[in-house]
Amino acid sequence: RGTKNFDEVPQLYIDPVECIDCGACVPVCPVTAIFTLDDLPEKWAGYTQINAQYFGR
Repeated sequence: RGTKNFDEVPQLYIDPVECIDCGACVPVCPVTAIFTLDDLPEKWAGYTQINAQYFGR
């Protein structure tokens, strides 16, 4: 489902089936927008449900 124009979408999504929870994406995210669930700020917690709905889970 990728997109080439990241600035044109409200958020990017992490596929929970493909993600192996290694954390390698966290330090390389150019906008510091990826967190492990343990480190997820409360103000962003709602996005976990949006991500799950996107993948129909």
